[in-house]
Amino acid sequence: MTYYLEEEDFENLFSEMKPIVMKLMKQIRIRTWKIEDYLQEGMIILHLLLEEQSDGQKLHTKFKVKYHQRLIDELRRSYAKKRSHDHFIGLDVYECSDWINSGDTSPDNEVIFNHLLAEVYEGLSAHYQDLLLRQMRGEELTRMQHRLREKIKAILFSEDEE
Repeated sequence: MTYYLEEEDFENLFSEMKPIVMKLMKQIRIRTWKIEDYLQEGMIILHLLLEEQSDGQKLHTKFKVKYHQRLIDELRRSYAKKRSHDHFIGLDVYECSDWINSGDTSPDNEVIFNHLLAEVYEGLSAHYQDLLLRQMRGEELTRMQHRLREKIKAILFSEDEE
């Protein structure tokens, strides 16, 4: 059975839950979240609890537990994302080809581009590194451009498995 409240009643009920939200916000800091994010998650949790139950018994306790669990889950998720970037493994160019060709400038695409650029740069000799930098500045390389492309392809498409 779904429990329906008018908007004003929901806001009054949520105002009773705000001290719980504020206390847990101080205890569990999620770096990317602002106060509005904590409040919004609190409203979502309260809404879900109201959908699950028809009576208001122990609502404050259930809210506190569920909201605390949600914050812990989000904190774990943020740490997992951080760890995944710390142990970044090589990218398969074939899997990323549609991202690379898309032309979008999202943060994900920038990470992939910078990783591939660093991988290519490290695999080139000093002479070819200089050529790559000149190419990226837009300078004409004429005949050396073809050799540079071949070196880059060899680095990106090598099947060296370590």
